[in-house]
Amino acid sequence: MHLPGFGGSVCLAIGKEDRLEAQGEKLLQDLVYEEQQLLAKVEQAKQEAVGIIDEAQRRAVQIREQAASSADKVAQERRADADKESEKARQEVLSRAERVVADVEAGAVQKRQAAVARVLEQVLP
Repeated sequence: MHLPGFGGSVCLAIGKEDRLEAQGEKLLQDLVYEEQQLLAKVEQAKQEAVGIIDEAQRRAVQIREQAASSADKVAQERRADADKESEKARQEVLSRAERVVADVEAGAVQKRQAAVARVLEQVLP
């Protein structure tokens, strides 16, 4: 766009503004895409955590069934051991899953903050 009597400075200012706006829009789109990818990773980590917990619960059930088939005294001892072991395994699996989810979420926050900083640097020189 060229306005008579204003020279090329208006054109340059409008063109630069349009470019900055387009760059900002592209960075925002990239940010949204990256955030969606990170959220998908978080969701996948949560699903994996559920699977790990389910496996720990199945393992605990197997241990309990084996203990129940033994003699009364041995069965009681094994049942107690199995309960302790299954709780420990469940706690370990849950802790691992929570660490994975926390790591993914922390990475998402850091990447989102970095992306926002990049957008602001581009949009607000």
